[in-house]
Amino acid sequence: MSQTAWQVQNVWFGIGISVLFFGFYYLVAFLAQRFTRTEEDLFLAGRSIGPIVNSLAAASTWMSVATFLGVVALIQQLHMPFVYMWLQLILSVPLLVLFYGALLWRLNVFTSVSFLRIRYGQAVAYLASAWMMLILLMYMIGQYIGIAKVFEVLLGLPYLPSLIVSALVITGYITIGGMKGATYNDAIQMVIMMITFVVPLAAILKAMGATGYWFPPLGYGSMTDVMLQKIPTFFDPKFDPRFYLALFVALTLGILGLPQLAQRVFTSSSLKAARRAVPWFCVWVGMMFSATYAMGFAGVVHFANRGETLSREAADKTTLLLNLAYNPEWVSGFVIVGVLAAGVSTIAGLLIGAASIAAHDIVGMIKPDMPERKKLNWGYVALACTGIISLIVSLNPPAFLITSIFWAFGLSATAVTPMIILGVWSTRINKWGAFGGSILAGALYIVLSPYVFPSLAVGKGLIANLGYAAALITVPTGFVLTILLSLLAELAMRSRASALLRETQDLLERMHGWPTVTRARYNGVLWLLVLCVLWVPVLIWGLQPW
Repeated sequence: MSQTAWQVQNVWFGIGISVLFFGFYYLVAFLAQRFTRTEEDLFLAGRSIGPIVNSLAAASTWMSVATFLGVVALIQQLHMPFVYMWLQLILSVPLLVLFYGALLWRLNVFTSVSFLRIRYGQAVAYLASAWMMLILLMYMIGQYIGIAKVFEVLLGLPYLPSLIVSALVITGYITIGGMKGATYNDAIQMVIMMITFVVPLAAILKAMGATGYWFPPLGYGSMTDVMLQKIPTFFDPKFDPRFYLALFVALTLGILGLPQLAQRVFTSSSLKAARRAVPWFCVWVGMMFSATYAMGFAGVVHFANRGETLSREAADKTTLLLNLAYNPEWVSGFVIVGVLAAGVSTIAGLLIGAASIAAHDIVGMIKPDMPERKKLNWGYVALACTGIISLIVSLNPPAFLITSIFWAFGLSATAVTPMIILGVWSTRINKWGAFGGSILAGALYIVLSPYVFPSLAVGKGLIANLGYAAALITVPTGFVLTILLSLLAELAMRSRASALLRETQDLLERMHGWPTVTRARYNGVLWLLVLCVLWVPVLIWGLQPW
């Protein structure tokens, strides 16, 4: 199958509609800038966002270029097991709000790094900043490259100019609008994504004879018998059972450590608004993810009926191929707008997350008494510089940054999530355990990944490349080390331990909404030891040969 098979022939229509929508994003950004007067406005939208807008923005941040392209290809490769991956992704945000997002909202922090500085001190905050900046950079580079690929592959435009122009344009409107502009643009982009993906999908399913085409996310059921005749193994589990556990350990727990999603919670106008955004988030993401699976399913049926086996490159373009096969070409132009919206909205969250860590946390630790105006100026500089640095790295990125964005989730689950979750729920976790557990487990994850020392990599094939196999070893290690090192440090410094526990107890009580400290609610050791014991079988299972 030649490259022209998935290119839109009317290139100027594709370019024109893309320019039109980017112009609209800039308009929203300029309007939002009028309300940006402080650092809190720039990075947290003045804590003024309601539940519907925030749920759309969070869902939009969760989408990416891969939602329209690579994920549909993965569905054709993984078949039914891919549903489990989607479930883990949807589960992550409700757990984030439950475990610490709503609790940190009470502290009025800007980022999860801000909490770690309050909870453990500057050394741990610097370490967490380093991990998070690496994770965000890995994620952002993939999105920049994906958007440039959209222009190159689907419209036939040169790759390098597409990368440079699109990255600068995206960085510009996000820098101008800050979090408020990004939030409202993200919400708009989520609506655009749902329309440009779900509506054309309905037409595709109708043309393919699916009786449930009127509700595309679940409208492909009548095609199941035909599909099973062609691919009888579609619904088989196919993978080692550890793969499914690793999805939870690496994906769901990894997402809990990502700063840009926690920051969405902190923009909420109230604690109630933060919680009310969760069910709406599940609705939007559930609808989009289900529609994505329906598109992949339709692609399986379409190409099986034609007797075609797609190359990996062609499989990535299934969404466009189906639209070009069953819909007028102008529809594909709007689908491209949806693809760009998915990539841009993800970049917005990553860019603001990285910039807020750089400007508010890192610069704030170096110069804590900086005037408000200078803080705001540093914020704008950080936003612009983060985008430009990401562009520069994207021009010639290390190979592993392209091949596995998912690898970042495993690193987050290993090096970041334990220190946040345990620090929120236990006073016994201290800076020595948090720092030691994070740096040792994080280094182990890097060593066991297939990108740095291939000879030491755990697992094989897709499971190893995604970092899931290594995560089954390193995530339990991260939790266990954080707990045990904290308890050992407490034993070694008995004279200071009681004072530190009282100070930490006051912080945790305030976070959890208790107005006064009446009893030691979060001082237990037994549940920490039980958690260590529960992680041991996971660790042992992960060490077995794949």
